[in-house]
Amino acid sequence: MLLDRRQFLTRSAAGAACVATGGYAGFVEPSLLAVQRYDVPIDDLPRDLDGLRVVHISDTHYGPFTALDYLERVVRQANDLRPDLVVLTGDYVHRTARAIDAGIGVLGGLKARFGSVAVLGNHEHWEGAAACREALGRLGVPVLDNGRVFLGRRGVCPSDEGRAVLCVAGVGDLWEGQVLPETALRDVGPRTPRVLLSHNPDVVEQLPQGLRVDLMFAGHTHGGQVWFPVIGTPFHKSKYGDKYMGGICRGPVCPIIVSRGVGLAGIPVRFLVPPEVGLITLKCPRIGLV
Repeated sequence: MLLDRRQFLTRSAAGAACVATGGYAGFVEPSLLAVQRYDVPIDDLPRDLDGLRVVHISDTHYGPFTALDYLERVVRQANDLRPDLVVLTGDYVHRTARAIDAGIGVLGGLKARFGSVAVLGNHEHWEGAAACREALGRLGVPVLDNGRVFLGRRGVCPSDEGRAVLCVAGVGDLWEGQVLPETALRDVGPRTPRVLLSHNPDVVEQLPQGLRVDLMFAGHTHGGQVWFPVIGTPFHKSKYGDKYMGGICRGPVCPIIVSRGVGLAGIPVRFLVPPEVGLITLKCPRIGLV
């Protein structure tokens, strides 16, 4: 069938648009790292920790779709944010155990006043959880596998007894580990504020009513990696659909900040869902201010 001039130009333009969109999604947007900023009031936060700057990094996925030099740039950008604490919420390696040393080792370049803490994601279990824990241990990064640390004015504390501190806890991966928030927060004083790390945001739906959690951090969803106007995203890693796709979300017990991630998995593209690093500033509530 012969095309008239208008049909030819229309189809040519559509084809060019598809090629351009594919090129952007595959080669441009995956490296357009955004910084998402949030100010979060935390009840009972010690005055010494007012303004605590937390950098949140998730889903670096070093492997076939995510290059090491890109992750080195992510680390530099995170350091430029001058964090007091870095929280890492899993999936540091992708598809091969050979990625563990380099993919986790690059995170050793992160610099923060209180250092970094981490939880494992499903990919760490698939590629070798023990080796990933060892690699993080060599960097001096605690893996909060149903455990916790405490932050005070002078640094990391072994307990909250008699101290004005913040509890930073973590749970195991929902798919491959054990999720024991009550174990992670055992014996924490009722007036001690606490944040909880989880790779998978669906954990927020499992928190027991009455268990104090002031804020959660998670990743896993990648924001779907692809988002289309009107249609939305065709890819959901959460059983709750779009509810925990990304950003600051409201869970049944507490708010949760869900990172859209740094790297790529599943498909090597991002479209209208740029990679991101979070900068979360924890603040004492300002009583009497609107």
